[in-house]
Amino acid sequence: MTDKPVRVPRLSMRSISKTFGPAKVLDDVSLDVMPGEIHGLVGQNGSGKSTLIKILSGFHAPDPNARIAIDGHELSVPIEPRQLQEHGVAFVHQDLGLDLTANVIENVRIGMFEIEPLTRRIRWKREAVTVAAALADLHANRVSPYAVVGTLNHAERASVAIARALQNVDPGEGVVVFDESTQSLPRDILHEFYEHVRAIARTGTAVIIVSHRLDEVLALCDTVTVLEDGRLKVAGAGTAGMTEAALTRLIIGRDAFTEPITGSNPVIDTERETAIDVRDLSSAGLDGVDLHLHNGEVVGLIGTSDSGYDLLPYALAGVRSVSAGTIDIDGESFDATSLSPTQAMRLGIGFVPGDRSGQGLASNLTSLENLTLPRTNTKAIPVVLKRGWQLDEFRSIVRRLGVTPAAPDLPISSFSGGNQQKILLGKWLLNQPRVLVLHEPTQAVDVGAREDILSELRRQADEGVAVLIASLEAQDLAAVCDRVLVMENGRITKELRGSALTAHHIIETVYADTDEQENNHVAA
Repeated sequence: MTDKPVRVPRLSMRSISKTFGPAKVLDDVSLDVMPGEIHGLVGQNGSGKSTLIKILSGFHAPDPNARIAIDGHELSVPIEPRQLQEHGVAFVHQDLGLDLTANVIENVRIGMFEIEPLTRRIRWKREAVTVAAALADLHANRVSPYAVVGTLNHAERASVAIARALQNVDPGEGVVVFDESTQSLPRDILHEFYEHVRAIARTGTAVIIVSHRLDEVLALCDTVTVLEDGRLKVAGAGTAGMTEAALTRLIIGRDAFTEPITGSNPVIDTERETAIDVRDLSSAGLDGVDLHLHNGEVVGLIGTSDSGYDLLPYALAGVRSVSAGTIDIDGESFDATSLSPTQAMRLGIGFVPGDRSGQGLASNLTSLENLTLPRTNTKAIPVVLKRGWQLDEFRSIVRRLGVTPAAPDLPISSFSGGNQQKILLGKWLLNQPRVLVLHEPTQAVDVGAREDILSELRRQADEGVAVLIASLEAQDLAAVCDRVLVMENGRITKELRGSALTAHHIIETVYADTDEQENNHVAA
């Protein structure tokens, strides 16, 4: 009788623990990923997913007794960059890790340039061809290899980061880790991205998907591992036949809400006071936008990646330059072309950007300092904030939003993504805005934090705040919004409310219009 050959995991992590000061954020976690497998890694914010991946990347050193092996070959820990390169372990992180001042070729090919032997110069034309081909594989044909990365949108930057990672992995070898890297990709290209990931796995390369998008995990992954409070809760469970509801229960121990949040989707009172009235707002990507928000309502904003839905929040917050338009708020009219972030804040506009690390939070400050950062008064006189008051405000936000840990002096970088997002939202709530504008407020947060954030936005509306949410998460918009506005070609073209506010109908409206435009273009 012949014994079956033992399958050796492509990646094996054993007895992985990590302690930061008094806090043990990983406690004896193990993970096996087989060749050709797409393996999901999920858990609530603070579960330890990011720390585990950072140990694999060599960013963090694990506690003693940790063991990590590739194809049975044990690596030294902490892991060094040369080991990752030798064994074909590549990462695409949520922050992408790109040099915004360099062009696409320089970002993708750094350290791998083809050199002319005689002149010792880089063969830029050949490099451009190589990069263009890599981008084409990701359906990013519109991205010029010579473009400066800082001029690209988030989706294009994500494509550049993915192209860079894949060039280091030979087909059938190594491991590719996608760490929340689809968060910047528009939903209209996700299907193509998923197919590319599957193609990588079909060669035998192992793939790890770290994601809060449960539909993504179930669509892509063969198996899933669940972490909870730094411990292994579920190891390598098969996803065949698994539903989102079942996966949600594994992660948070109960069902997520599917019905509209209490207080949402009422009939809009036409006599309700106008909070902000925007007329003929124009800029690059925006074409004469008219927008009216009432006190006490939550309005969603959605569209395809080139519709301008993601530009309008930044224009309203004074972050994006505007070429024309007026804004009426609290009975006063303002020239939108002169609106600055400081003026927007004094007018009562709170703004939660989509890039919490780059634009929303100061990574070198504590959670308390970040939370109280925007406090000022309408006369712009410097305000000295007493620590006692700051701590009281911190505790109120911790209780209201469920921030953990409740550690005011802990660096913001030590918090999980979901808790960072809660602090980012909380700092604007402390400013008591009249209008709260948010871009992708539930991006890269777990299902529990998502519920906390959306419920708080509904509460803000119930207290009289006008809330505008620009998001591609149709399920979120359906759950919390009174109405949803659809943008095309830089303008608001449709409004959905009442029975039309379902995730399916919202998505159908956005992409059906796109398909119709493409068909008309072909016919012309």
